[in-house]
Amino acid sequence: MAPASGIVPKGQAPDTLPHSLNVKKFSNSFCLYTNPSTSANSQSRPLLLFLPWLGSKPKSHEKYIHLYFKLGFDVFVAESSLSHFLWPRTGLEHARQLLDLMMGQEDLSSRRLFIHAMSVGGYIFAQMLVCSSKQQQEMLERIHGQVFDSLVIGSMERMATGVARMVSSSLLEPLVVRGTLLYFSLLKSQTVDYYERSIQAFWEKPVHCPALFFYCLNDPLSDHVVLEELLQFWEKLGIKVQGKKWQNSIHAGHLRKHTEEYTDTLNSFVNSLLNNVPRSKL
Repeated sequence: MAPASGIVPKGQAPDTLPHSLNVKKFSNSFCLYTNPSTSANSQSRPLLLFLPWLGSKPKSHEKYIHLYFKLGFDVFVAESSLSHFLWPRTGLEHARQLLDLMMGQEDLSSRRLFIHAMSVGGYIFAQMLVCSSKQQQEMLERIHGQVFDSLVIGSMERMATGVARMVSSSLLEPLVVRGTLLYFSLLKSQTVDYYERSIQAFWEKPVHCPALFFYCLNDPLSDHVVLEELLQFWEKLGIKVQGKKWQNSIHAGHLRKHTEEYTDTLNSFVNSLLNNVPRSKL
């Protein structure tokens, strides 16, 4: 997939992005952000694959991009749409395109790779695990660290709640939840079965490299009991797992609500890996 619009020169970035960024667009969904103030050769810089939450805007990605810029990364943002979630076949195709791009583009294909997935962005990463070919798994083995923030995990009701919050007002949320659950039941083989297969990938096909999970106990979209069971299971597999939890926080908003704790935890985790980057295993 060739870049759609090339590098956006300094000072000509979209209004939603800081002017100090260089932006290379591969499509409406895939953009590479590089920091022109960094003197190191781009091929020697680690690369972050950032999978944001549904409905997020480029402006909301900035704070995460700058966190990783300070750590010496370039950031590749892979956005997803509601259709990728509601009709999982399109999500699988989206994941395949992302894998192909990460393997085929010279400025993406050979660098140390880290993952930061937000909310349903974790589902897109699971889709990558599900659809990856043997050749594409070589790309996934380049992953040296993985961060999951507010991973949507648990019941179908939680997924339906997530959809409702992305597409409706709080007044309409109960109606949208009921409608989404009906949609799931009527098209189970095209929706629920795919979701369950993707969630199962976290249990059956995890990437065996250190992982950091941000979560809270009052998240209506993420079942912390199931999440902690997953963390314990990964630890038994020999994966180095770290969890940072809060009693009260905001789904996909931990950085905003707990800025200092979030930043310190993330910086400590990433810095511990930059000087010690064994290959991951699938």
